[in-house]
Amino acid sequence: MPVSALSPSRLGVLLIALVAGSGCAGLGRSRPATEAPPRPLDGLLVRPDLQALVDAQVRRDGPALVAALASPDPRVRARAAFALGSVQDAAAVEPLLDALRDDVPAVRADAAFALGQTADSTRGVALLVALRTEATAAVQAELVDAIGKTGGRADLRDLLTVALPAGLEPARTFAVSRMATRGVPGGAAWSAARLVAPGAAVREAASFAFERAPVAAWRDHLPAVRAAFDALAPQDPARMHLARALGRAADAQDVPRLASAFAATTSDWRLRVSVAGALGALRAEPAARAALVGATLGAENPHVAAAAATALARVATLNTAELDAATAAVADALRPWQATAPLLPILARQGRLAVVDAWAARQTDPFAQAAALTALGSATDDASLTRLLGRAADADPRLAAAAVEALRARWAAADTLTRAAQADRYYPAFAAALQRRDLATTSAAAPVLADTFFVARGSADLLRSVYGQMTTPEDVEPLVEIVKALGQIRDGQEVEFLVGVALTGHPVLRAAARDALNERLVEGIDVSARGTDAATPTTGIDWAYLARLGPHPRLVLETDRGLVVIEMDAEAAPQTVQTVALAAAGGRYDGVPFHRVVSNFVVQGGDFFRRDGYGGPAVPIRSEFTRARFATGAAGIASAGKDTEGVQFFVTHS
Repeated sequence: MPVSALSPSRLGVLLIALVAGSGCAGLGRSRPATEAPPRPLDGLLVRPDLQALVDAQVRRDGPALVAALASPDPRVRARAAFALGSVQDAAAVEPLLDALRDDVPAVRADAAFALGQTADSTRGVALLVALRTEATAAVQAELVDAIGKTGGRADLRDLLTVALPAGLEPARTFAVSRMATRGVPGGAAWSAARLVAPGAAVREAASFAFERAPVAAWRDHLPAVRAAFDALAPQDPARMHLARALGRAADAQDVPRLASAFAATTSDWRLRVSVAGALGALRAEPAARAALVGATLGAENPHVAAAAATALARVATLNTAELDAATAAVADALRPWQATAPLLPILARQGRLAVVDAWAARQTDPFAQAAALTALGSATDDASLTRLLGRAADADPRLAAAAVEALRARWAAADTLTRAAQADRYYPAFAAALQRRDLATTSAAAPVLADTFFVARGSADLLRSVYGQMTTPEDVEPLVEIVKALGQIRDGQEVEFLVGVALTGHPVLRAAARDALNERLVEGIDVSARGTDAATPTTGIDWAYLARLGPHPRLVLETDRGLVVIEMDAEAAPQTVQTVALAAAGGRYDGVPFHRVVSNFVVQGGDFFRRDGYGGPAVPIRSEFTRARFATGAAGIASAGKDTEGVQFFVTHS
């Protein structure tokens, strides 16, 4: 995938390859060894009794699903257990543990999956007992995964002693890595010993621990990380994780090995992107910066060039030669704008605004124009401040939001005397941005309006007024920012407001208000509201429509960079598939860009509401967690937290 916002010319209904919640397999992709076998089809699209269970899952009706675990029909029991994995009802833990003794392997596998989703760290012993007596590989894989998600130190020790088929060693290794990332002692040492083990899947699973676990937990194993990085082949996927680990360790002696890997153009581009990030963490070293400058100017792969530019831009102050190189890259009109945009803030900060202005004048893509405005947040001159104040009211919300974010950055960097002198210039722009009641601009403006300079100008009343004009669930995100801002203000009315939200607001707002109250009250006092939060509204499932689509419809994206096909799983994620399919069939995705490309992470699109990533449906759909894994090329539905999914989707790079 290129590093730009991609423009689909048409998003066809010949549905393409995508799974929601936990990911999916792409067409023709062999399953990685760390993946459990896919969940077998159970006839959901033609069985009303199973559909009723999914309807209960959508309602978040845990008791109804627990009752179904006692059904004489094993497909009903399995579907109920699988549904509880998305509901995540603490009261279902004991019945799910009982289901681990079911006579049917499919029921046991779904129960193990659901227990892994509960985050109940007290059930490791029960999971291990089940694992020691389990003979079906699919169930073993789910049990191992669940232990990795929930187990503690004693569970780790026991997991390492269980006899498993050789084919499940990658799964066990990944579970141990996951435990290490959660801070379970002992996981890093075991993983370090497997960094050069036979089998690429085992090596990659082991290396994951060092990318994610706290560095303090594995710094003693840094020699093993270095030795593995040096010994493995350039294309070995484990090196990608180890490169990130070396960057996190931030030891200057690793610069030569990272720079050497960066220069090896035979390496996978994803490895080079990871190395760029690691060199950025070591940016205090001249050799690290020299490697980044070389890649910024010379990398042919746009992902690598953009990653190098992003890392180089983290340097507080570039020397003259580095600044000249950055200037040359930005001035080169033949380079993709995505590969040079990261350099704009540092050029603005070091006074080369003419170069930034010339770059901006060449751009027609609104995402590029927004990047230019964002860069002005690093400038200090009055002319660019005046420009930002004007663009904060731009009709294009993408440009307005970028300008407001830049103004926030400049305000945060200003000293007290400057703030006192310029508050009257900034306040109208922030106030107007808040009153647009736009998700992006309102969310950007709300936090800064808690500043005492703006409270003195009436921002508290303004925040409460705008809060009253917005609605849920459409405006939950900006409303949360307003609640947080009011939690920082002391004007005599804030406590009453926060208590009101904590008692009667949308569940997400109630949580934000409670947090704000607890942060401001004396130590030892804890505020909570009694009762449970009801499930937020969502759309129902049209089972007849899904039956016409079939269990694996394909979403076909015809883009200006080629054809993309995503295979969806209507049995694993029916509400998500329905949502995406209806949008595609209605032409809603036509012409919508992939607004977000994060190199070696994801490419994300589907925002037909705003086309910038801030858009979503008025009524979100439920999180549908599945047994699929986010392997390379998997597709998933974007989320801002449980049960906030909508229409945006992404595809993973690795």
